[in-house]
Amino acid sequence: MPKNSTITILLVDDEVINIQNVGHFLAQQGFQVTTAASGTEALGQLNQSHFDLVITDLKMGDIDGVQVMKTAKELYPDIEVIIVTGYATVNSAVDAMAQGAFYYLPKPIKLKELHALVLRAMEKTMLRREVNRLKKRIKAQQGTTQFIGQNPEILKLKDSIAQFAQLDCNILITGETGTGKELVARTIYELSPRADERFLPINCGAMTEELMVNELFGHEKDAYTDAGGKRDGLLESANGGVVLFDEIGEMPLSMQVKLLRVLQEKKIIRVGGTREIPIDVRILAATNRDLQEEVEKGTFRQDLYYRLNVVQIHIPPLRDRKDDIPLLVNYFLAKYSKPDGTVKGISQDALGRLQNYDFPGNARELENIVERSLALCDNSEIKPHHLPANLSSTPHIQLPEIQTARPNRSLEENEREYILSVLKSVDGNKTKAAKIIGIDRVSLWRKLKKYKSQELG
Repeated sequence: MPKNSTITILLVDDEVINIQNVGHFLAQQGFQVTTAASGTEALGQLNQSHFDLVITDLKMGDIDGVQVMKTAKELYPDIEVIIVTGYATVNSAVDAMAQGAFYYLPKPIKLKELHALVLRAMEKTMLRREVNRLKKRIKAQQGTTQFIGQNPEILKLKDSIAQFAQLDCNILITGETGTGKELVARTIYELSPRADERFLPINCGAMTEELMVNELFGHEKDAYTDAGGKRDGLLESANGGVVLFDEIGEMPLSMQVKLLRVLQEKKIIRVGGTREIPIDVRILAATNRDLQEEVEKGTFRQDLYYRLNVVQIHIPPLRDRKDDIPLLVNYFLAKYSKPDGTVKGISQDALGRLQNYDFPGNARELENIVERSLALCDNSEIKPHHLPANLSSTPHIQLPEIQTARPNRSLEENEREYILSVLKSVDGNKTKAAKIIGIDRVSLWRKLKKYKSQELG
């Protein structure tokens, strides 16, 4: 159980003398006490701050203690509430307990009895929180099983998630569309010490810059036309939690400057405001772009890239772990099986077609194919004709013929001609070209940049 100094109590009573006496006593015991002189004031306090325990009078002029209790439990399901009243009747006691009160305490309050109740209530709360934490941890561990496969790269990915989730640093998650970047981010969150707080995914490609500023930072009253009242931003609402900036490469440069300041200062300023508001969030960023290439092109800030790329987790594309396709297919077959419990299989011919396909949409595309094929299949197993038409035969790339090196050209010139011809044959797809040539994508990009500078020169 935590020390008393870390336990926060909301004390609600419309009798000033009771608030003073009980509040003073609880503060002497080391608790952090916030007081409210009415039910209305108590609801305002509950909406602004999180409390570990509420001690409230039952009968008050505006909003009674039962309503305060209901609101507290709606906002914070693990909170306990002690009801206090001078109207000590059996009926009201039973009613309050039935509606969720931890205990019913009549006035005049015996302070030692109250102290014992507070400790008992907090023991129950801490136990419930620990159980919930363990449940979330188990659920998160199960979540990693969604990365189906035994390929060494997938096993490495799972180890990285488990290792870096416990750190409170920024993480850059890279991978092609459909590889599961948000799933990685969500699993990191579930395994992290911040799992009890909010996980907030933000799609940077889905908002204009003006909308993004307003959504992230919020605004003050009358900050602009139609801004009738103050509004907290998304970053402020996720305080204590984890924020995922999905498709971070789509963020405009001017917005990147604002995000960099947030990462550096851990503070925000609402639109139309002047006051700095401290925030505590862990930042995850995901992208299907090569941010190093974007930095070189001037479309992504280098300083922001370094801030985000404290740790990088890369998700391999499905074409690089085709040995996992049978496992993934079986997983999706079970996931989308019919309500009667019948799980269909897949023929070896159909499975072979899937293993010979490059899956530009990765695991997400494979999942969609399996779901569609099951819907079309009336037999006991999926056959090749149930698969999409573009999988009916193995796609073939017509590679250029490798010409004999010309003696009147240098080795570098012959290499340049071959690389450009391969790139042309795959319609400019740098990833495919690099794989055919046998070099990594970054090396290919550097060579192409060099060729371009030579042309300009």
